[in-house]
Amino acid sequence: MKSASAPSITFWLIAIILLLWGIAGASIYVAYFLETPQEFALTAETAANRDAYAEYIANIPLWAIAVGIVAAVARLLGAIALLFRSAWALPFYLASLPFFLMALYRAFALADVAKIMSIGHIATEVVFFLLSVFAVWFAYKSKTNGTLK
Repeated sequence: MKSASAPSITFWLIAIILLLWGIAGASIYVAYFLETPQEFALTAETAANRDAYAEYIANIPLWAIAVGIVAAVARLLGAIALLFRSAWALPFYLASLPFFLMALYRAFALADVAKIMSIGHIATEVVFFLLSVFAVWFAYKSKTNGTLK
């Protein structure tokens, strides 16, 4: 077993950014239960698309919300594991990715949400996907170089 090497400033900065992203992602699912679809749409979408987006939110099936929650919680746990320099970060991020992909597939392929989302909102989803892939890679590299134990 490798001994854990001292993490760089870059490691800590990335881990903090991934934690903030994890908190933001989890807060979206908290909002599903605390806000009405109209309130949720106010913060998530442009004025031109708010009514259609609120209707979309109101009709998300429970299974799809559950899939998103699993992805968000696993992502948050991955970030926390990074901060503790735990090798558990990798399995948490690996578990998060397929659930996030299922949520994206449901939203974009099955529900065709892209037709009611602003380009900025779609870009945010793309960035979230790229961050998900990056988090898996970063946890893997951190584990293989001995930063995670």
